[in-house]
Amino acid sequence: MADVCCNCHTHLGDAFISLPGGDWTVEQLVAPPDGYKHRRLRDASRDEVIEGMRRALRVMRDGGVTHFVDFREGGLEGVRLLDEAVRQVDDVTAIIMARPRKHRYDKKEMDMLLEQADGIGVSSAADWPSDALRQVAAHVHRSDGLFALHASEVVREDIHAVLALEPSFLVHLCRATDDDLRAVAADGVPVVVCPRANAFFGLRPPIERMLELDIPVMLGTDNAMLVSPDIREETAYLRQHFAVSREDVAAMTAANPRKYLNVGGNIHQRAGGNP
Repeated sequence: MADVCCNCHTHLGDAFISLPGGDWTVEQLVAPPDGYKHRRLRDASRDEVIEGMRRALRVMRDGGVTHFVDFREGGLEGVRLLDEAVRQVDDVTAIIMARPRKHRYDKKEMDMLLEQADGIGVSSAADWPSDALRQVAAHVHRSDGLFALHASEVVREDIHAVLALEPSFLVHLCRATDDDLRAVAADGVPVVVCPRANAFFGLRPPIERMLELDIPVMLGTDNAMLVSPDIREETAYLRQHFAVSREDVAAMTAANPRKYLNVGGNIHQRAGGNP
């Protein structure tokens, strides 16, 4: 099998944004629907967003990334924007986690999204009515797609409610307690960590404890407007600031994405775009 290097969590749609100086909270910057990022996305032209994505894709590719997992806002049009950008950059494959345009379950929209994307990635359980989110998760599972969400990034969330959705993987868990991590480990759910982006907000994922509990850990760069999507910079930061081995880091970008996301296996092959 060819070598795989996966950036397991990106938001490339905001790569065109030059962030103003100053201190930002997660809510001010990226919380839907009116965080700074989402306001800029609403005002941006199609070409502006695609060009930002293309630049980010080249950075990833030139840094050795072969695959990436993108949480793609904007409904079906958001998926199409990323597909168009990926078609213009060789040698990097997208795993697209689409997102419904609104926090509600719409069967027709879900069917269309899952025809074009590899799965659904939502912001967090706290942003959604619980019944609607359960319907979204169940729809994805019936379709044999990936379902994932951010969890306990800034505030602790009910991990048992999150795990009841049967996620393919979780993102962040910065505020998870030890009991929360034990529950994640017991369910065998992988976690994607994004230490540089977390550090921007003064957060630190408990990576060492995750590894102690044998939680499958994967590595991502998160929002392209915050940090470069260069996975080499992320791995260097990880090695500098966390007690992890080279073998741990290699597993986060290669072995675990292969195993838990089937990166390189093309099972989650979409109707449109590249596999």
